[in-house]
Amino acid sequence: MSNTQTYAGRIHIYSAPAALTQHIEWAINQHLNQVVKITWVNQSLSPGCLASELEYKCKLPVAAKIATALKSWHYIRCEIRQIDLRSSDATLYRITPDLGLHQASLASNGDVVINENQLNQIINNSYSHKMLQSNLENALGSSWEIELEPYRIALASGTLGSISKSG
Repeated sequence: MSNTQTYAGRIHIYSAPAALTQHIEWAINQHLNQVVKITWVNQSLSPGCLASELEYKCKLPVAAKIATALKSWHYIRCEIRQIDLRSSDATLYRITPDLGLHQASLASNGDVVINENQLNQIINNSYSHKMLQSNLENALGSSWEIELEPYRIALASGTLGSISKSG
């Protein structure tokens, strides 16, 4: 078996209570089967919370396991993107306290992809135009996008607070 790392990912933790950071680090390190240094910064949009982002490479697909571990702590806002470097298939996991976990397949440009089976299920379970629209928006993760966007902007623009903890 090859030692080639065939999966790459990026974890954005937009908001997590400071008390959970050690648990988050432990979970990520456990699933990656390696020790990664996580630098935390203050999250000004959620007082008492911290934010971080990191990239990883791994032999096995671990994003689903990391997402499952992170969603078990109700107070976290995050997303995890993972790409299979052999096939370019990508998956996105988004988590918010109110909405829970959303999983989506991604196209190479980052667009959410709804497959044929999902579309058939959405059509079969939509008894009105309004329900069809709602089901499509849910499959695309529109509510997760709306909730996470201000946190993405804060993290990308560097408007977060100073470094408060390194793991």
